[in-house]
Amino acid sequence: MRALLTTGTPPTWTVTEIAPPAVAPDQVLVEVTTAGLNRADLLMREGAYVPSSADWNVGPDRVGFEMAGRVRAVGDRVTGIAPGQYVMAQTGGACAELVAVDHRLLLPVPDPQDLVAAAGLPSALLTEYDALTGAARFRPGDRVLITGGAGGVGHIGVQLARALGARTVIATTRSQDKAGLLRELGATRVIDTASEDIATALGPDAFDVCLDHLGGPVLAGLLGAAAPRARIVQIGRLAGTHAHLDLETLAARRIQLIGTTFRGRDTDELHALNARVREALPGLLRTHDVRPVVDSVLDLSEAERAGQLLDRPGLTGKVILRIVA
Repeated sequence: MRALLTTGTPPTWTVTEIAPPAVAPDQVLVEVTTAGLNRADLLMREGAYVPSSADWNVGPDRVGFEMAGRVRAVGDRVTGIAPGQYVMAQTGGACAELVAVDHRLLLPVPDPQDLVAAAGLPSALLTEYDALTGAARFRPGDRVLITGGAGGVGHIGVQLARALGARTVIATTRSQDKAGLLRELGATRVIDTASEDIATALGPDAFDVCLDHLGGPVLAGLLGAAAPRARIVQIGRLAGTHAHLDLETLAARRIQLIGTTFRGRDTDELHALNARVREALPGLLRTHDVRPVVDSVLDLSEAERAGQLLDRPGLTGKVILRIVA
């Protein structure tokens, strides 16, 4: 089968023929139609990110964290899933024609006719749902701030906050051109950080929960806009891996700063999270129309070009690779 691998120096993505995966008793073999790319894929290629969670069960040279496709075969201990069903999942080595996935990591595809969108949903949905409802202990009526709201993960967070009953949803972007999209997705206010400072624009006591996808100086600036006892979940570090924090403000307002990552998560935690998301899916997708925004769709053979698109500053939403027609 064909699979996307990281090879060479400097590292590049290469389509390579490899043996198809064996299917364990608790696994399902999925014929992958489309796969989503994430910035973590770029970090992996450069050696700056090493996945270690239980859903990454392939070599570190394999590419891709999420996919959508059709079930081809099921393991002996799998029930309730049959060949021919359409599924999506966050799983390691997703950019391949065939992927073996633990059946407890599978999510149903909302629309089998749109496997492009489905491939861009699992990683962002699991990340944001876990951060919002788990780490941040979101409650309906909370005021939510999403930094990097138009990114591949952040735009799902905007929609989830709206769907789960946030009183206000504030999103940041560095491009005023994206403000209309963010409002369409559910943002009640958009801050253009290319021309506005977050704390100055919002003032104190502006949010109860923040999902921060940027880090760096952006994270430091959030403290001035946080309400007493606000929860800030630090998810991504596109603006930098270090921040100089005003600890007096952190302490005085009793702000909680919470880090999160999927690295190191064991099977029980991943299975429990997927079960929670699976239960919530009908309401999120059908009632509230939570959906990924797709920036670009390319063939597997164009993976290097897809990586360039993924790395560009103006990216809006997801980059998707077609694997099997």
